[in-house]
Amino acid sequence: MTDGVEVMEGVELRPATRTDPAVVALTTAQQAELAAIYGDDQPLVTLHPDIEFIVLLVDGTPTGCVGLQPISAGLGEIKRMYVEPSSRGWGLSRLLLTSVESQALTQGLTTLRLETGTQQHQALALYTRHGYTPIPPYPPFETEPASRCFAKELD
Repeated sequence: MTDGVEVMEGVELRPATRTDPAVVALTTAQQAELAAIYGDDQPLVTLHPDIEFIVLLVDGTPTGCVGLQPISAGLGEIKRMYVEPSSRGWGLSRLLLTSVESQALTQGLTTLRLETGTQQHQALALYTRHGYTPIPPYPPFETEPASRCFAKELD
């Protein structure tokens, strides 16, 4: 990750905790968007205290985020990856994904997994393009018909 460094004109990445106001605002917006797509019956997954976030700022405004949650030795999970709708299509999700993968390797995590939904077509395409392959649903998603889980071995 580029610790608070501008990575393209006007775009900056910075580390954050789960209680950072930018993270709270972005993840709240993400959860509202998911509720609008899937309804209120989606599983509510609480964030682990050890989760670390990367916040993406565009011209100083928090615009996206991604969380990295350690699961076990060598395994991490991508959580709450989100780019606010008016900023989509600029490659910011790719930037967040690349950054979280780099952060995972720095922490000794060699495999990343994630869950997304059947109606999130752009997310499904992004993960597939970046080498994530489908895996069986893991708890708490194993009984969720709209869940799709993926994993990637990091280089």
